[in-house]
Amino acid sequence: MLGLVGYYIFRSTNHQKDLFRQSEGNCIIWGEKPTFIECKYHSSDGNTHKSKLLTSGFWGLARHFNYTGDLMGSLAYCAACGGTHLLPYFYFVYMTILLVHRCVRDEHRCSAKYGHDWKRYTDAVPSRLIPGIF
Repeated sequence: MLGLVGYYIFRSTNHQKDLFRQSEGNCIIWGEKPTFIECKYHSSDGNTHKSKLLTSGFWGLARHFNYTGDLMGSLAYCAACGGTHLLPYFYFVYMTILLVHRCVRDEHRCSAKYGHDWKRYTDAVPSRLIPGIF
């Protein structure tokens, strides 16, 4: 069951972001128009661009909630091997390290890219990976 819920969260979270991007914010997420923060950033060629950061649906729960689904699936794969040996759980530990590192790395990049707008986004969505915990 954990694996199915994790897969659902992973796919649904990414689907919400894709739908939001493709429709340029003109869509329905969880029965409502999505909320977002409009950002500006400068590309390496000096041009100014606009972007929207989604703050509703799964993306309102945590900034990288798709990774949460990934971790749930990873833990489910390991749990299927039982609890008598630690070796199968190496995969879950590996995925946790990988995704937490990626999460922190992406946050630094986004902070540099969006500046004050990223602070507004992190204020709106305070959790990175697990709502209320991290």
